[in-house]
Amino acid sequence: MQELAEYYGIAQQYLADNTFQEYGILGLFFNSLLSATAIPLPTEILTSALLIGGEPELYVAIALIVGSVIGGLINYSLGYGGNRIVSFFKRKKHLHEKELSDEFSGKAEEPNSQTNDEKKSHKVLEKFGWAGIFIASWIPFLGDLMLIGAGSKRMDFKKFMLFMVTGKVFKTVVVVLGLGALFI
Repeated sequence: MQELAEYYGIAQQYLADNTFQEYGILGLFFNSLLSATAIPLPTEILTSALLIGGEPELYVAIALIVGSVIGGLINYSLGYGGNRIVSFFKRKKHLHEKELSDEFSGKAEEPNSQTNDEKKSHKVLEKFGWAGIFIASWIPFLGDLMLIGAGSKRMDFKKFMLFMVTGKVFKTVVVVLGLGALFI
């Protein structure tokens, strides 16, 4: 497990530091898209590098917004359609475990349906409602799970889009203007 974490850290550093920088604004778009889909890649490093390199703030902001909104839509879709896939495999696993338990006259354990992070994201969503969708763009990883949870809860898509896009635009404006003020 530790080896997997090390490989993940190396891949994350390589992608954040090298791959996306070579492609400028397009690289920032893909960095933002992946960052918004539960792959915790920091966008601030590349955003800073592009601003220092003289890229217009407007282009940087557009790349960040479009990438993160598409990533948020992917998360919502994963939650919306992913429930069926997860339920299918859970039923299949549960039936297999039941067959094994019948064979050995033991009882199979009920599979755990949610991870701790998923439970936390659902609690935040229940507590804050639509405001939780707005603030999800500010919370790394857990915010992405909140957007997946919104899809799995079948939250109203139009309201979801309104709050998610507003949150992502607000965050982008703050980040780009803040970093721009530092580096320009």
